[in-house]
Amino acid sequence: MNRMRTIMAVYKKEFLMLIRYPTWIIQIIVWPLIFPLIYILSAVGFSGPDMSGLNNFQQLTGTDNYIAYIIIGTITWMWVNMLLWSFGSYLRQEQMLGTLESNWLTPTKRFDLLIGNGLLTLTMVLFMNAIAIAEYILIYRIEFNASPLMWFFIYLIMIPGAFGIGSFFSSLVLLLRETNALVNVARGIIMIACGITFPVLVLPNWLKIISYTIPFTHGIEAARKIMLNGYTISEAIEPIIYTVVIGFIYILIGVLFFKYIEHVGKFKGSFDRY
Repeated sequence: MNRMRTIMAVYKKEFLMLIRYPTWIIQIIVWPLIFPLIYILSAVGFSGPDMSGLNNFQQLTGTDNYIAYIIIGTITWMWVNMLLWSFGSYLRQEQMLGTLESNWLTPTKRFDLLIGNGLLTLTMVLFMNAIAIAEYILIYRIEFNASPLMWFFIYLIMIPGAFGIGSFFSSLVLLLRETNALVNVARGIIMIACGITFPVLVLPNWLKIISYTIPFTHGIEAARKIMLNGYTISEAIEPIIYTVVIGFIYILIGVLFFKYIEHVGKFKGSFDRY
C-alpha cells in the first residue's frame, strides 16, 4: 500500500505539470499524421514508375498494403520514442532541479519513482495511439483487418519491454548525465533493428540476432499479423509470447541495473552533482 502511495504521488505530480503546459496535445495530434508520410512517399518512389517493386515487398511480407504496413511500425516507434524521452530524462531532470537527492532520502522504494513517471507516460501513449488510429482510419482511409480494440491488446503485451528498456535507459542516463545523445542512439537502433518500415528478413544475419533480442521487433510482428493479415491471437501466439517473455527479461535487467546505479550513487555521493 505504501509503495502504491508513492507511485500515485509521482503520477499526480507529473500529471499536474503535464496539464499545466498542455501544448504537447498539438504535437500528439499533428505528429502521427506527418511522420509516416516520410516513409510512405519513399516507398512510392522506390517501387518504381509501374509500382513493380511492390511484388518483392509482397513476397517478403505477405501483403501489398505497404501504407498500413509502414503505419503499424511507425505507431510503435512513436510511442517507444516518447517512452525513451520520458524515462530517460526523468531522473536526470529531477537531478538538475535539485530534487533527486531529497527524494532519495525519503523512506520509499526508489524504483517506484520511475514506475510513477512511467505510468503517466503510458497514459499519454494510450491517448496518442487512440488519436493516431482514428486519424489513420478517417483521414488515411486505412482498413485494418481486426477490431481497433486489438490495438489495446498489442499495447499491453509491449508494456513489460517498454518498462524494462525504459528503466535501464533512465539509469544509464543518470550515470552518464547525458540524455539527448543516448536517446538518439537508442531510437536509431530501434528504427533500424526492429523493422519499423521494412521486414526484418532483409537485415544482415548479425543484425537479425540483435533485432530478435528486442521485444518491439516481435510486438510489431504480432501487430502486423493481427491488424494487417487478419490473424487471430492464437495464430499469432509465437511473436506474442516472445514479446512478453523478452519484455520481462528486460524488466529484470532494468531493475538490477537500477539497483547497481543506486549503489554507485550512494557510494560516490554523485546524485547531487550536475
